[in-house]
Amino acid sequence: MRLLVTYDAKAFSTMVAGMDAAASGAFRTQVAGVINKIGQEIHAGLIDPLKHQVGLHGSTIPRAIHDQPAGEGRLAYTLMTRGGDISLHYFGAHEGGGGVSAHPRDQQMFYSGAFMLSGPRGKRAASPKLNGQVYRNVAGGKWGGAIQKVKSGVFIPEEMVRGAARAAFERTVASRLPAEIGRLMTLIVGAR
Repeated sequence: MRLLVTYDAKAFSTMVAGMDAAASGAFRTQVAGVINKIGQEIHAGLIDPLKHQVGLHGSTIPRAIHDQPAGEGRLAYTLMTRGGDISLHYFGAHEGGGGVSAHPRDQQMFYSGAFMLSGPRGKRAASPKLNGQVYRNVAGGKWGGAIQKVKSGVFIPEEMVRGAARAAFERTVASRLPAEIGRLMTLIVGAR
Protein backbone atom coordinates (compact mmCIF):
# COMPACT_ATOMS: atom_id res chain seq x y z
CA MET A 1 0.00 0.00 0.00
CA ARG A 2 1.24 3.47 -0.85
CA LEU A 3 -0.43 6.75 0.08
CA LEU A 4 0.65 10.11 -1.31
CA VAL A 5 -0.48 13.45 0.12
CA THR A 6 0.54 16.64 -1.68
CA TYR A 7 0.13 20.32 -0.98
CA ASP A 8 -0.42 22.64 -3.95
CA ALA A 9 1.65 25.75 -3.35
CA LYS A 10 1.34 27.62 -6.65
CA ALA A 11 1.52 31.04 -4.98
CA PHE A 12 4.56 29.92 -2.98
CA SER A 13 6.28 28.76 -6.20
CA THR A 14 5.62 32.13 -7.87
CA MET A 15 7.01 33.97 -4.84
CA VAL A 16 10.10 31.72 -4.78
CA ALA A 17 10.81 32.46 -8.44
CA GLY A 18 10.65 36.23 -7.79
CA MET A 19 12.79 36.04 -4.65
CA ASP A 20 15.29 33.76 -6.39
CA ALA A 21 15.76 36.37 -9.10
CA ALA A 22 16.28 39.05 -6.44
CA ALA A 23 18.82 36.88 -4.59
CA SER A 24 20.81 36.02 -7.72
CA GLY A 25 19.82 32.33 -7.60
CA ALA A 26 20.61 31.72 -3.92
CA PHE A 27 17.05 31.84 -2.56
CA ARG A 28 15.95 28.39 -3.79
CA THR A 29 18.93 26.76 -2.09
CA GLN A 30 18.19 28.57 1.16
CA VAL A 31 14.48 27.70 0.98
CA ALA A 32 15.42 24.04 0.45
CA GLY A 33 17.56 24.26 3.61
CA VAL A 34 14.65 25.69 5.61
CA ILE A 35 12.25 23.05 4.25
CA ASN A 36 14.71 20.29 5.17
CA LYS A 37 15.14 21.65 8.69
CA ILE A 38 11.37 21.78 9.25
CA GLY A 39 10.94 18.38 7.55
CA GLN A 40 13.35 16.80 10.01
CA GLU A 41 11.45 18.38 12.90
CA ILE A 42 8.18 17.02 11.49
CA HIS A 43 9.70 13.54 11.15
CA ALA A 44 10.91 13.59 14.77
CA GLY A 45 7.56 14.99 15.95
CA LEU A 46 5.54 12.26 14.21
CA ILE A 47 7.24 9.29 15.87
CA ASP A 48 5.62 9.35 19.34
CA PRO A 49 2.06 10.21 18.24
CA LEU A 50 2.24 7.57 15.50
CA LYS A 51 3.58 4.92 17.91
CA HIS A 52 0.63 5.48 20.26
CA GLN A 53 -1.89 5.78 17.45
CA VAL A 54 -0.74 2.53 15.79
CA GLY A 55 0.14 0.63 18.96
CA LEU A 56 3.71 -0.35 17.99
CA HIS A 57 6.19 0.86 20.58
CA GLY A 58 9.53 -0.54 19.44
CA SER A 59 11.69 0.60 16.55
CA THR A 60 9.14 -0.34 13.87
CA ILE A 61 7.70 3.17 13.38
CA PRO A 62 11.08 4.99 13.22
CA ARG A 63 12.30 2.41 10.69
CA ALA A 64 9.09 2.66 8.65
CA ILE A 65 9.29 6.41 7.87
CA HIS A 66 11.74 7.43 5.16
CA ASP A 67 12.68 10.99 4.19
CA GLN A 68 13.37 12.46 0.78
CA PRO A 69 14.84 15.93 1.38
CA ALA A 70 14.21 19.06 -0.67
CA GLY A 71 16.80 20.29 -3.12
CA GLU A 72 17.35 23.30 -5.34
CA GLY A 73 15.36 21.68 -8.16
CA ARG A 74 12.61 20.27 -5.92
CA LEU A 75 11.25 22.37 -3.06
CA ALA A 76 9.45 19.52 -1.33
CA TYR A 77 10.28 17.37 1.66
CA THR A 78 8.72 13.94 1.47
CA LEU A 79 7.95 11.57 4.34
CA MET A 80 7.20 8.13 2.94
CA THR A 81 6.05 4.91 4.48
CA ARG A 82 4.81 1.69 2.96
CA GLY A 83 3.11 -1.33 4.35
CA GLY A 84 0.02 -3.44 4.41
CA ASP A 85 -2.27 -4.79 7.07
CA ILE A 86 0.01 -5.53 10.06
CA SER A 87 -0.21 -9.02 11.56
CA LEU A 88 -1.81 -9.13 14.98
CA HIS A 89 1.30 -10.89 16.31
CA TYR A 90 3.16 -7.54 16.50
CA PHE A 91 0.72 -5.99 18.98
CA GLY A 92 1.69 -7.96 22.09
CA ALA A 93 -0.61 -10.85 21.24
CA HIS A 94 -1.02 -13.71 23.69
CA GLU A 95 -3.36 -16.67 23.78
CA GLY A 96 -5.72 -17.44 26.67
CA GLY A 97 -9.38 -17.84 27.59
CA GLY A 98 -10.49 -19.28 24.26
CA GLY A 99 -8.89 -16.65 22.07
CA VAL A 100 -6.08 -14.13 21.68
CA SER A 101 -5.66 -10.73 23.32
CA ALA A 102 -3.69 -8.01 21.53
CA HIS A 103 -3.33 -4.19 21.57
CA PRO A 104 -3.71 -2.72 18.06
CA ARG A 105 -4.06 1.07 18.15
CA ASP A 106 -3.10 0.88 21.85
CA GLN A 107 -6.48 -0.66 22.75
CA GLN A 108 -6.87 -4.12 24.24
CA MET A 109 -8.88 -6.33 21.91
CA PHE A 110 -9.96 -9.96 22.31
CA TYR A 111 -10.21 -12.21 19.25
CA SER A 112 -12.42 -15.14 20.22
CA GLY A 113 -11.40 -18.46 18.66
CA ALA A 114 -8.02 -17.16 17.48
CA PHE A 115 -4.92 -19.08 18.55
CA MET A 116 -1.12 -18.93 18.64
CA LEU A 117 -0.36 -22.30 20.23
CA SER A 118 -0.94 -25.86 19.14
CA GLY A 119 -2.11 -29.03 20.91
CA PRO A 120 -4.93 -30.17 23.18
CA ARG A 121 -6.15 -28.16 26.18
CA GLY A 122 -3.75 -28.27 29.06
CA LYS A 123 -0.84 -29.20 26.79
CA ARG A 124 -0.81 -26.27 24.37
CA ALA A 125 2.66 -25.19 23.24
CA ALA A 126 4.33 -23.00 20.64
CA SER A 127 4.64 -24.64 17.25
CA PRO A 128 7.44 -23.76 14.83
CA LYS A 129 4.91 -24.05 12.00
CA LEU A 130 2.81 -21.26 13.48
CA ASN A 131 5.87 -19.01 13.88
CA GLY A 132 4.33 -17.08 16.80
CA GLN A 133 1.63 -15.63 14.55
CA VAL A 134 -2.10 -15.44 15.33
CA TYR A 135 -4.43 -17.71 13.36
CA ARG A 136 -8.11 -18.55 13.13
CA ASN A 137 -9.77 -21.78 11.99
CA VAL A 138 -11.53 -21.11 8.68
CA ALA A 139 -12.69 -24.68 7.99
CA GLY A 140 -16.18 -24.09 9.35
CA GLY A 141 -17.79 -25.67 12.41
CA LYS A 142 -15.16 -28.32 13.09
CA TRP A 143 -11.41 -28.49 12.92
CA GLY A 144 -10.29 -29.23 9.39
CA GLY A 145 -6.76 -27.87 9.31
CA ALA A 146 -7.64 -24.78 7.24
CA ILE A 147 -6.33 -21.74 9.09
CA GLN A 148 -5.83 -18.09 8.21
CA LYS A 149 -3.51 -15.48 9.73
CA VAL A 150 -5.35 -12.79 11.70
CA LYS A 151 -4.48 -9.22 10.76
CA SER A 152 -4.90 -6.08 12.83
CA GLY A 153 -6.57 -3.76 10.34
CA VAL A 154 -3.77 -1.24 10.98
CA PHE A 155 -1.96 0.28 7.98
CA ILE A 156 0.91 2.67 8.86
CA PRO A 157 0.46 4.83 5.68
CA GLU A 158 -3.20 5.43 6.56
CA GLU A 159 -2.42 6.17 10.20
CA MET A 160 0.25 8.70 9.21
CA VAL A 161 -2.34 11.03 7.65
CA ARG A 162 -5.01 11.01 10.36
CA GLY A 163 -5.51 11.48 14.06
CA ALA A 164 -2.69 12.59 16.36
CA ALA A 165 -0.02 12.04 13.67
CA ARG A 166 -1.75 14.40 11.27
CA ALA A 167 -2.31 16.96 14.04
CA ALA A 168 1.41 16.86 14.92
CA PHE A 169 2.30 17.42 11.25
CA GLU A 170 -0.11 20.33 10.81
CA ARG A 171 0.92 21.93 14.11
CA THR A 172 4.62 21.90 13.20
CA VAL A 173 4.05 23.17 9.66
CA ALA A 174 1.75 26.00 10.83
CA SER A 175 3.99 27.11 13.69
CA ARG A 176 7.44 26.74 12.11
CA LEU A 177 7.37 27.01 8.30
CA PRO A 178 5.87 30.51 7.78
CA ALA A 179 8.14 32.03 10.44
CA GLU A 180 11.29 30.43 9.00
CA ILE A 181 10.45 31.38 5.39
CA GLY A 182 9.55 34.91 6.55
CA ARG A 183 12.88 35.22 8.36
CA LEU A 184 14.71 34.07 5.23
CA MET A 185 12.80 36.56 3.04
CA THR A 186 13.66 39.37 5.45
CA LEU A 187 17.35 38.46 5.22
CA ILE A 188 17.26 38.38 1.40
CA VAL A 189 15.34 41.66 1.05
CA GLY A 190 17.51 43.33 3.71
CA ALA A 191 20.66 42.34 1.82
CA ARG A 192 19.44 44.05 -1.39
